[in-house]
Amino acid sequence: MKLLFLATTLLTAQTPDWQPLFDGKTSQGWRTLAKDSFPSGSWKIEDGCLRSLAKTPRADLSTATSFRNFEWEFEWKISPGVNSGVKYLVFGIRPTTADGKFDPDIPKALGFELQLADDNLVEDAHVSPTRGTGALYSFIAPHDVPKLTVGQWHLARVLVDATHVEHWLDGVKVLDVKWDSPALRAAMIAQPRADLPKPADIDAILKDPKRAYPLVLTHHDGDAWYRNLKIRRLL
Repeated sequence: MKLLFLATTLLTAQTPDWQPLFDGKTSQGWRTLAKDSFPSGSWKIEDGCLRSLAKTPRADLSTATSFRNFEWEFEWKISPGVNSGVKYLVFGIRPTTADGKFDPDIPKALGFELQLADDNLVEDAHVSPTRGTGALYSFIAPHDVPKLTVGQWHLARVLVDATHVEHWLDGVKVLDVKWDSPALRAAMIAQPRADLPKPADIDAILKDPKRAYPLVLTHHDGDAWYRNLKIRRLL
């Protein structure tokens, strides 16, 4: 399958102002990684939000536009027991079937994830601090995470600037890492899962700084809401 829109958009000139990613009313600008259409069986536009629907096909929701260096800000809310998150620098699609093939109706993003979950009830969050809210999922644990009451709205921000990435939650910086960090590369090498990024993927991203990538809201079979999504491009 040729995903021509993945990792092909050239960076534009710096835009000093924040630009909305979602108009709060329509699906304009949103699609899946496999089809140029909004996955209405898995996501719903509701009260100015993009909402992933529980017990529906787990299709990740992608921006139609790609980005490389940026600040991305949004509000998020999850139901009790829900595992969610957002991904950036999405460079591919993970296998979605037991035999390792891709299902175009439930495409899952392969990229870097800001984990957002009910850390008390989600079993995955108990496996390692690198799988809790604020983490660079499965690689780097967050720090100084503020109290994030489940069922209430919270603010998140992701900064990606050349070799540097930051995660922010409710105004607190909870992660700051360099893509060439030895700790990050060691964590990636130690991670046996084939459906997570590898050091070679980071090398490919750094090799071509003008390539850009979609942003993704993940679907983990639970109710999650996203609103006031906006982005500011950086040089």
